[in-house]
Amino acid sequence: MKKEGLKLIGKLTMVIALLYGMHRVFFSVFELDTTQFKYSLLQLYLFFGLFSIVIIALLLVIRQKNLDIVGNTFLLATTIKMVACYLVARPILTNITQGNPLEKWNFFFLFMLFLLLETVATIVILNKKGN
Repeated sequence: MKKEGLKLIGKLTMVIALLYGMHRVFFSVFELDTTQFKYSLLQLYLFFGLFSIVIIALLLVIRQKNLDIVGNTFLLATTIKMVACYLVARPILTNITQGNPLEKWNFFFLFMLFLLLETVATIVILNKKGN
């Protein structure tokens, strides 16, 4: 992996850390109860963050070998991530009796946020000039 790829992963990691801090502050300011959550905010950020970093690293490696399949690789990796997210979120979704709607919305929000980050990073990878 080239130096530019490592910079992109570093920037992505910093953005994830910043978003985590902002999310924690949001929950604190609005005094939202997260004690009953199945997964803590840190666990979710680690899950989504590691998945995103692996996807971007994979795309950087694929870009060096064949630029034409980066988009397809992104779609495949995102599909695999979606299945993994469903398996992780299944206890949250099936807990109807005492399910916390805030926890469900939080999970959905994080999924969409990290999908946006991965999409932007993929666009940056595809728009880079040269190999």
